Order: sequence, then C-alpha cells, then structure tokens
Amino acid sequence: MHPVMKTPIVTLTTDWGPQGFFAGMVKGALTSMIEGVQVVDIAHDVDPFNVMSATFVVKHGCMGFPPGTVHIIDVASNHTPEHPFLVVKARGQYFICCDNGLPSMAFGNEIEDICAIPVQENAVYNFAAYTLFTPIAARLIAGTPLHDIGPKHTALLMRNLVGFHAQGDQYRIFIHYVDHYGNAYLGMSYREFEELRQGRPFVLTVRDQEISELMASYYQQHAQNDPRRKLRLTISATGMLELAVKESSFTQLIGLKVNDSVLLRFK
Repeated sequence: MHPVMKTPIVTLTTDWGPQGFFAGMVKGALTSMIEGVQVVDIAHDVDPFNVMSATFVVKHGCMGFPPGTVHIIDVASNHTPEHPFLVVKARGQYFICCDNGLPSMAFGNEIEDICAIPVQENAVYNFAAYTLFTPIAARLIAGTPLHDIGPKHTALLMRNLVGFHAQGDQYRIFIHYVDHYGNAYLGMSYREFEELRQGRPFVLTVRDQEISELMASYYQQHAQNDPRRKLRLTISATGMLELAVKESSFTQLIGLKVNDSVLLRFK
C-alpha cells in the first residue's frame, strides 16, 4: 500500500460533455469527502459510450500521475452481473471503472490487483460516478486496501485494442481517438511506423487522397499535402501518428471517425 499523499489527487475521464453540470456534482462530492483533494479533469469529451476512445485517453492521459492517484472513469459504465464495477490497480495507481473491456485494453499485463465494487441487489446506478465511485475514491485516498473494498475479481472481460493489422502488402490502421480540433489519432505509433518502414517511401491512403510525407509538426513548411485541404500526417505528443488539417478539422472535412481506418503501403 502506498503512503497517503500530501496532496491527494483524483482525476475524471468521462463522456459527459464539457457543458454539463455532472462534473461539478462529482467534484463537489469529492471535495466534501477528501480534505485538500486536487481534482484533475482528464477529458469529458470522450465519444459517448466509446470504450476504444476512452482507452486511448486513459493510456495517454492518466498513466503519468504519481502512485496513489485515483482515477474515476465513467464511459459506458452500465453495470451488469457480467460487467461489474471495478477498482483496478496498475502502476501503483487506482482506476475506478466498469469491466467493459477498458481495463484489459488500457492496462494489459500492468495490472497489479483488481477488486469488484459491491453493489446492492437490483439497485440501478444511473450516475455511478457520483453515487458510488466518489465514496470509493475517498476510501482509496484514505489508504483502504482493495481487499477491504470488495472481493478479488479474476474474470476480467478480455478485449484487444487493435491498432493496425497487415492486409496483403499494406496495413490497415484504425482511428482510436478524435480530439477537440478534429484531429484523428491513429492506432500506430511513430516507433512502430519506423520499424515497419525501414527507410522506405510510403503512401497513406485516406479516402481518395494520398499522403507520402511525415511532418515533424503541424506547422512544418513546404511539406507535401493536399492543396485544398492541407491534409497532413504528423506525430502527436502521445507518440502516435496523427492526421490533421491545418487550421481546420480533419474529421469534418474527410468524414472519418473513431473505428474507421486508413491504408498504409510501403514502396
């Protein structure tokens, strides 16, 4: 068990949207229960019910916090006997979420421990993040071990986060996340791209357009791009490949969304 942090941290990752009052309700409950808590908003604009997008956000937005941090994740949190609420310990941090595939995709073999959160029989949790997750967060911050919160959970729903796969002489790469600007984050990292590329030229086919140059940033000059839309392939801060349109929205202009794919071919 990690010692109680001087400044307890609880983060929120949800699909509630940025304009609602739900985050305020949860923050109010947390600040009432946990003295001196710092509540950090990771994202509230995850695509509604989209576990893949939530997984991307958690993998890249939550894992850098110090040990003892508690993360509340409320995306597709529909409790059923087959998909219970959980506390997952990974990298010394605690993730309160639902067994909807996110834990297996986000944490994989980094999971240290898991417990199921007890619920009342026949109870309906329309806003579990507020009614159930906040008191669990307070107990975790206070140092309560997982075995005192609920029984050990071993039947984790296993799902694979497929970023890309070979398809003949090319690779189909899936879109995992779309940010506020309409930029699309691909399921292939720059490291994976270079390992496959081995110095060869490439063509990335995005609907009816082709990209054959990887830009170092959004603002690199004289890069090959579509003259009408300035479509560009770059490396995001997460280390994943990203599709963007300078000063516009890639997803609005091109029409692709999460779970859609593009094709990569090396010459």
